[in-house]
Amino acid sequence: MVFTHFRARPFHLTLQTFKLMCAVHLFQTHVFAVGATSGPSMCPTFAVDGDWVATDMTHARNRRKELRIGDLVQYRIPILDNADGIKRLVGLPGDYVCMGTPGERGEDQMIQRGIAGC
Repeated sequence: MVFTHFRARPFHLTLQTFKLMCAVHLFQTHVFAVGATSGPSMCPTFAVDGDWVATDMTHARNRRKELRIGDLVQYRIPILDNADGIKRLVGLPGDYVCMGTPGERGEDQMIQRGIAGC
């Protein structure tokens, strides 16, 4: 059996397990991640509970300039520890976006998104 080799050498098993965990962490952080969604903010695109998303982590911070309006982006929620959110892009740096909700009563105000604000 394959595991008899590791039973005789427990340090080797520990080292191999640690290397595998590091490789999985690097893969999920920089290449591709899978996670469950929860919450009503993206209904009807995602159900409140039970949907899963696959995230391409190679587009981090739009380095390739391939993100377009309407794409979904994953971001770190600044006020919650270790929590991510998913939203649809409505504007990129330099675009004009509506500050309020379209169709609601009140004054519509358009603002231009700067590079530092995105």
